[in-house]
Amino acid sequence: MRSMIVAALAAVGGLVSVVSAGSYSLSPTPRDMYDLEHGKAYTWGVNTPWSAKESLVSATLTFKNIRDWTVEPNTLYIHLLDNPALGVKTLTDYQGNGDYFASQGISLKTYSNLPTKAQTLTYSFTAQQLASLGSYAADGRFGLGLDPDCHFYNDGVSLNVQTCAVPLPSAAMMFIPAAAIAGWVSRRMKRTA
Repeated sequence: MRSMIVAALAAVGGLVSVVSAGSYSLSPTPRDMYDLEHGKAYTWGVNTPWSAKESLVSATLTFKNIRDWTVEPNTLYIHLLDNPALGVKTLTDYQGNGDYFASQGISLKTYSNLPTKAQTLTYSFTAQQLASLGSYAADGRFGLGLDPDCHFYNDGVSLNVQTCAVPLPSAAMMFIPAAAIAGWVSRRMKRTA
């Protein structure tokens, strides 16, 4: 009996299942998030598009052609949020200046004194922020909070996430507990015989 189990393990030993890697490009509606108007704060809630069997490799947040509407001191606060309402929601920012999301989620990046000349900004998540994204997304939803302390025209916001394949246990690994039990049963049967 033991030789049959060893032969079965040897036959399937090379089989490994793998979930494929993914690339996800996410954009809000509207893409410019209402041009990030001063006096407002914004949340963007997203249903997690990747599988729980995928591992996050990188995430980048891009603002295409973002620019301040006039020359003045300005700040853009960006937070990772755990479970905001889906889609883009506009909130009234009564505090004016200061971070509306200061006590919420994870602070990703704060941009200060953006010029009136359009530029594309791309922010790459740190390893710790990527781990928080994975944790927040695990329940099926995550999002961003943006507080513009000025009026930022832009041509679109996007979040790009890369995942990698996660090896699943090989078929041989699934047989090891069964083989151990079978070996134990075989020894017990020999003792009682």
